Formats: sequence, C-alpha cells, structure tokens
Amino acid sequence: MKLFILLMSLIGSAQAQLEISQWQTPEGAKVLFTQAQGLPMLDVQLNFDAASSRDGEQFGLATLTNTLIGTATKTLSEEQIINQFESLGSEFSTTSLKDMAIISMRSLTRDSILGQSLSIFKEVVTNVDFQQIYLSREKRQIYQSIEASKQNPASVANLKFDQLVFGDHAYSHAKIGTKDTINAIQLNDLKQFYRQYYVAKNLTIALVGDISKAQAQQIARQISHGLNIGKKAQANPMISPLKQTQEVHVNFPSEQTHLLIGQTGINRVHPDYYALYLGNHILGGSGLSSILSEQVREQRGLAYSVVSYFTKMKSNGLFLIKLQTKNSQTQQAKQVVLKMLEKFTKTPIDAQLLQDGKDNIIGGFSLETSSNANILTYLSIIGFYELPGDYLSGFTQKINAISAADVQAAFYRLIKIDRLIVLSVGRTI
Repeated sequence: MKLFILLMSLIGSAQAQLEISQWQTPEGAKVLFTQAQGLPMLDVQLNFDAASSRDGEQFGLATLTNTLIGTATKTLSEEQIINQFESLGSEFSTTSLKDMAIISMRSLTRDSILGQSLSIFKEVVTNVDFQQIYLSREKRQIYQSIEASKQNPASVANLKFDQLVFGDHAYSHAKIGTKDTINAIQLNDLKQFYRQYYVAKNLTIALVGDISKAQAQQIARQISHGLNIGKKAQANPMISPLKQTQEVHVNFPSEQTHLLIGQTGINRVHPDYYALYLGNHILGGSGLSSILSEQVREQRGLAYSVVSYFTKMKSNGLFLIKLQTKNSQTQQAKQVVLKMLEKFTKTPIDAQLLQDGKDNIIGGFSLETSSNANILTYLSIIGFYELPGDYLSGFTQKINAISAADVQAAFYRLIKIDRLIVLSVGRTI
C-alpha cells in the first residue's frame, strides 16, 4: 500500500510539472506548447482538419494531397528536401487519418540546426508544388495497396464494418479511396484541396521540446504566417444510431473467421467519456487481463486474442469488439461475446475488477506522458478535439472517481444489444 501511495504521488507530481501553454497566432492557428528540458530536441506537429472525412465524393483525395506534401516545392526537388533534412539529422513525415492530416518534424535545438530545419519545414509546408510525376507514382502505389487489401481478410472486415456502422457518413469509406476514385483525381483537385484545407484557421500546432515559450511563439508564427488564413472546416454531422441489429457474413477463403461486433460510439467530449473509457478497459481493452479475454480465450479457447475499443472521433466514432476464431467456432464465439456484453451493460462490475482497472490505467498514464512523442500526441488531441486545458492534469482524478454503477449505467445508455452490427468474414461453413 505504501508503494502504491508513493507511485500515485510521483504520478501526480509528474503531471503537475507538465505545463501546457495555449494561444492563437494572428492568422488564426491554434497553438499548444510544453517545454521539455533535458534532451536538446524539438518536436513540431501540424494537425489540419484535412483528412479523409473531407474527401467529398473524391475518395482518397485527402490522402493523396497529404502524401505529396514533401515531394517538391517551388524551389526544392524531392531529392533536395530529403538530403537537406538528412544532413541536419532532422526527421520529416506526413500522415493522413479520418479526422486529422498530420505534418511532423523533429530537430535538434542547436541554433544553427534548428533554424535551417524550420526554414526547410516551412518551405515544404507552405510552398507546395504538386507535380504530375509524383501524383502518378503515388497513384500506382495506392492501386497496389487497394489490391493487397482485397486479399487481406482483416482489411476486408474493417472496411465493411465501417460501411455498415457509418452508412453514408464521411467516415465510411477507406481513406486510400477506390481504384475508380483515385484514377479520376487530377492535379488541380490536389491544388484546390490544399488551398481550401491547408490554411491557418484550419490548423492546430503542437510543439514539445527544449525551447522557451518565446521561441515557440516565434516558430508557430513563422509557420502560420506562410499559410493562407482561410476558414476553419465546418463540422461533420454526427452519425445516426443504428435502428436494428444487422448480421452480415462475407465469404472469404481463410482458415479463420474475423468476427466484429459493435455499433456507433462516442466523441471525446461525450458526458460518459471517462466511465466508458474505464469500462472498456475492464471489458476488453486491457489485453489478457480483460473480461472478454478471460471468457473467450482462457476459459473456452475460442480465440488467441480478443479486444474491444472506442474510436473517439470529432463526430461520434464506433465501439467495436474484434477477434479471430476457427470458422467452425464462429457461432459459439459470437454467442459468448454477446452474452458477456449484455451482462456488462446490466450488472455493476466487481469492486476488485473496478479497482484493478483504475490502478492499471492510472499506473500506466504516467508512462504515456513521459516521452516528448507521447506528449506531442496528447497536445495534438487536446487542441484538435477542443478538449479542456486540464484534460491531462485531471484525467487520473476523473478515472479514480468513477464507480461501478457509473460504468454500468454508461454502458447501458450507449450499448444497444438489439441494434448491433455483427460481422463475420471467413469461409462459409
């Protein structure tokens, strides 16, 4: 007990020392900064509301646009960009998700290195030159990815589940698009998408590193000043709840069946967020110690692993339980999962399970905020999803305050046993 109290006090101390400064640049970009002394490094992450949910009917447009940032500028070729970053020991990357398009850089904070790295970074982000040679290359790679995904039962299952849960919402399609939509995208489409969404008012900047707040302010202004001011993207609509259970089977020549069970979920500002977070950790989010793992894997040997999670998006995402099992055991696995899920929504969990779940989350939370990369991710999430400034400092206290009745009530309000998607992808028996 003394060791646990000491651990909790150290966690609280670490969190108290994690100071987050927030401001807005004159151009309208939101900025979050945490000074992290010790390592002479700076991490910068630009988060644009310019991901696949902004594709419209041109599925894959956001991914293509994001991928081509860094291939050429008005003054630098792709080879020059790569060589200049490498010569400075700096790292550059881009990533496109469903909500967020990301451009990142890591650099040493030595004045001569950081100044040059930021200069190249700004050039790459704000002076993009979309060229046909790179668009054609990326299209060929995407075609290969699309074909590969058709041969992968997990990819088939994930895409089909998204389509069933999200329907005609902007989250439903694959972020890499389809062959037809990719083929139809032209260079001018990328230029227009960039002009509309890669603008200061549609940007959240996260900075973590061994620099002062004054330096951070200067860097953020340097980046946002190079962008058009533009407009913030309008919010996507919320996803409509499912009206009835849908059981869907996709025949696939595989030795195992991928079983996915779930429904519409929550966003990060949902009133039951913390109760659902804790409850899911206990139900299926904590690996081998979870209830589902105990019932499905340990007691019945129906799957090597089973996991549950919420995808927490700007619109309400989804709730999903996922496992793989022998084709012949699909029905049994489905019945066990549905039974355990229904029980979880109707019965308060055991006091010891609740405490174990809290201890596990709280004990691990300090590790999640112990590296610059993880802090950068949290700053990006706080800023992009418009979470309160005390999200990190108050997280463990809010988790600790949740009761078993809170968890049960939250799951009962959200999870509708008679309105689930039950998807199986595997060989028909």
